[in-house]
Amino acid sequence: MGLCQPSADVPFSCGACCGLFNLELKPEQFRTLLKERTETFKESVDFSKPYTMAEFRKVREEAEKNFIKKDPLTYNCPFLGMLTEEVEGTSPEIKVRSRIGCMIHPVYTGDPRSQNYSFYGASICQAYDCRNKERNFADEWENVFSEFADDSFSYSSLSSDYRSIDLIEGYLTEKGIPSSEWFTNSREIILKILKIKFEQNISLWNTSFELDMESPPPISYKERLAKWLGLESDDPRL
Repeated sequence: MGLCQPSADVPFSCGACCGLFNLELKPEQFRTLLKERTETFKESVDFSKPYTMAEFRKVREEAEKNFIKKDPLTYNCPFLGMLTEEVEGTSPEIKVRSRIGCMIHPVYTGDPRSQNYSFYGASICQAYDCRNKERNFADEWENVFSEFADDSFSYSSLSSDYRSIDLIEGYLTEKGIPSSEWFTNSREIILKILKIKFEQNISLWNTSFELDMESPPPISYKERLAKWLGLESDDPRL
């Protein structure tokens, strides 16, 4: 499925456009919410009885109605859950080391219209492509994100953050590096910048619907990238 659900040997995926990270929750609360949804779904939904999907949505929307949202207009879909069992990890940080995604996707239900039980409906859910997924080098970025991330939270943070990737591509172009070398000779530059993004806690919890409301400032991409990452313009890492 590409950027959303990377290759089968990657044990995590992106669920940003389903609205999860629009909620004002801590990492451990996100993880608990995903586990609760998944357990309730397994206990109550029977694909041979489609009305159980509607009932699940009603129950979960009621359970989650008091969560504070960053953007009140962005929907938080309760059908986003854990698609695989979690794998073991050693980090003390709260992680979700399993694939996350739509629990009523046709690949599971066998019904191409099953996502009509969600708020957006099958046509929107299946047709929507975020800006990173639409990139000319989406496959190459998918490989970078898969290499760098270590769970579905970090993978989602990368896949949904088009603003950082816009700046990285502009920065590399400004340095005179041809796009044919971005993911080979210049791969370490990209990974270094992504490391700074996480160290600086830049744009970690996205929906992929974020919009830039202002025009880019009349400064170089290097300066714009430094400003975005919270660095001085002469930071030696750039």
